[in-house]
Amino acid sequence: MIDYMEFDVMLFDDIIANVQLKPQDSSLPYVKNFITGFNKQFSPTMEGPITVEELEKWLKWRTFPPTRANAKELLAALGMQAFNRWGIVRKTHGVMADDEIWLRFKGEHLTHRDVCLRKDTYYPEDLVDDQLR
Repeated sequence: MIDYMEFDVMLFDDIIANVQLKPQDSSLPYVKNFITGFNKQFSPTMEGPITVEELEKWLKWRTFPPTRANAKELLAALGMQAFNRWGIVRKTHGVMADDEIWLRFKGEHLTHRDVCLRKDTYYPEDLVDDQLR
């Protein structure tokens, strides 16, 4: 079963942070970073609680803006009626076209290859395999 209350922040297939949205002993989300000095690090501190505002700021970075010209069409493609940042991230795994960071929720067994938007760049052998079938 997939647990949406805990996820790993991935860079390709490497875990760069772990986030617990509702840890046992706190009402604040808890983050543990595994890398330092990275400009897309989940939080500025290596480990500890973060505010809901910090979480929202990071999630905002992983979704399209609600004012985007084709936002209604994108929501419809995701099977959503209204803009909900967390709902979008759950469905898209926070994948963006301009980097290879994504979210893997606890209980999932996905790899970068499964969620990558630019397969022709990173996995060209998949395209050859598809053409041979």
